[in-house]
Amino acid sequence: MALFMAVVGLVLGALVVSLLLRQGGMPVFALLLALAVSALVMLRLLPVLAEVLAVFRRLAEEAGLNGNYLRLILKIIAVSYVAEFAAGLCRDAGESAYAAKVELAGKITVMVLAVPVVVNILELVLQILP
Repeated sequence: MALFMAVVGLVLGALVVSLLLRQGGMPVFALLLALAVSALVMLRLLPVLAEVLAVFRRLAEEAGLNGNYLRLILKIIAVSYVAEFAAGLCRDAGESAYAAKVELAGKITVMVLAVPVVVNILELVLQILP
């Protein structure tokens, strides 16, 4: 909870400064501030993310799940978050067309990553059917 509040405080403070920079005719500095704050937030959240990933790995091992599936799911989650993050930065820079392209690339990448899982499910269904 403390980490969340710290991130929200940092982002809201940066938002105020960014608005002042834009009103002062310095949109480039506002964009640079957004990039810097985004990097700081990501760096602060990485240790927490590493803990979550460790828990997922431990649970998968205890359940005897195939590690390839866990890796695949984590890749899909990572692609989704990175695409959303990059698209948000594009929108902050006033480039919604680029944001849409990043989102499209993310969706296609997720679809490509999911193909092996879909194929395995279809093979299982075909084995069950007479």
